[in-house]
Amino acid sequence: MDRREADVYGGQPNLNLSHEVRIYLLSAMFALAALIQWILIGYFSDWRKYKMPQERYGFWLMATFFGICLLSCTPCGRRCPWNVMLVIIIVESSTLYIAVEQQNSRGFMVNIYAVTIVFLVVITSIFYGAYFPMRMVPGDLMLSLGVAIANIMMILFFLNAFIIKNDTIFTIVRNYFAFTAITMIMYTATIIHDRQSDVPKHEYIYLSVLLFFGQMILHERILAISASTTRSQACESTKAI
Repeated sequence: MDRREADVYGGQPNLNLSHEVRIYLLSAMFALAALIQWILIGYFSDWRKYKMPQERYGFWLMATFFGICLLSCTPCGRRCPWNVMLVIIIVESSTLYIAVEQQNSRGFMVNIYAVTIVFLVVITSIFYGAYFPMRMVPGDLMLSLGVAIANIMMILFFLNAFIIKNDTIFTIVRNYFAFTAITMIMYTATIIHDRQSDVPKHEYIYLSVLLFFGQMILHERILAISASTTRSQACESTKAI
């Protein structure tokens, strides 16, 4: 590796690991760090007394996407140690955001349910992107179209948050971003497993953050569904009484 590549990609780690192993290992480490902090925050604190506005979801998505763009597209953001600092900010801000979401559906079994479902969805998406025929896997065109629609959805989200205030629109937008996260994980898997010849996979830091970000979007969606179901059951029980 020459000096220029070392500056951009952070240098080769001391361990003799392939790019695939680095990507999956880093993504698993980010998820594990988030999980440990969720357990600590959930056990030692209770943030339910604070009113959390719905628009925080949009701000989190926009800020995280901006951070990922800095990490992948700017010379400064791709160099060490700035890339490491960006990764820490992205991981920690996402971890804290999901920790706040978990306060709406506190409970040991709920969190196990959410982690298990997200893990299975992520593994299935990676397997799909890595081994299914390429004509059935999201490609550049579908991903570009998905990002374009995501921008429209983000505008709709904030219009709804500040003007329209319709819960159905919130649900539609969040479901769309969950679908986009699955598509992004599948597409990332095609890069990792050498199925995208024109996309380099040696940007293992960036690709691992993409996988982590996809997991966080899916985790938020599962937690939101759990909280909504819990509230609906509580309301029905109250009416029955």
